[in-house]
Amino acid sequence: MMTGLPLHRRVTALRRALVAVIVVSFGLAAVLGIVVLLGAELGVLAGRVLGTTSVVGSFSIAVLCCAALLGRRGQSVGLAGVVVSVLTAALVVWVIWDEALRSAAWDPVFRVMWTGVAASAAFALASLLLLLGDRRRGTVRIGLATTLALIAILLGLTIWAIWARSIEWQIFQRVYGIVAILTALGAVVVPVLSLLLPDGRPGGGLSRELAARLAAEASRRGMTVEELVAPVLADATVAAPPEPVP
Repeated sequence: MMTGLPLHRRVTALRRALVAVIVVSFGLAAVLGIVVLLGAELGVLAGRVLGTTSVVGSFSIAVLCCAALLGRRGQSVGLAGVVVSVLTAALVVWVIWDEALRSAAWDPVFRVMWTGVAASAAFALASLLLLLGDRRRGTVRIGLATTLALIAILLGLTIWAIWARSIEWQIFQRVYGIVAILTALGAVVVPVLSLLLPDGRPGGGLSRELAARLAAEASRRGMTVEELVAPVLADATVAAPPEPVP
């Protein structure tokens, strides 16, 4: 059972299970789409199958972006993104296939659906940026925090536009456009800064040669560097003598 495995093993198993489910589901949807295009008339049924294929593919990308954060700092954001993306994808597919649902309560269902779509996109982008959360450069950290705040504000504005009954659209559009532009700017600039301003190696840091050797050994064994060194760190923690009592 997974409950008896170390934390890093459980995270790795969960990530692999998510990838396997995504690949299988997207593969089945793609096969169904090709079969429909080759052997059936392009009517309502074909449109629903192709729509389902597009939804599964799009939300699979969002889930993969969020799952990349599992086992790292801020993994709660990635886990929340996985849950939101999966639930939203299920709702969109349900709306595509259930005509009675659309005709009975289209307006609230439509609003909930687009709220989930906006949240899925926000979680996916935030998860990718949070992969830079361990960077020590002050410029990168400030830029990352600012961009994450802008993503949250943009998501809030989007949800407000979806659910609000009345909005002063001229003012709202200007504010929304400014926030969207700044968010896009941060999403591009922060990763670029992390490449141009690499973290300096402190006195106890790893040399490039040692880091390369660890990466090569982890690649040879088919695991990440974190998984490679985790047993050593665990043994060191257990073997450490207790601190003297003053």
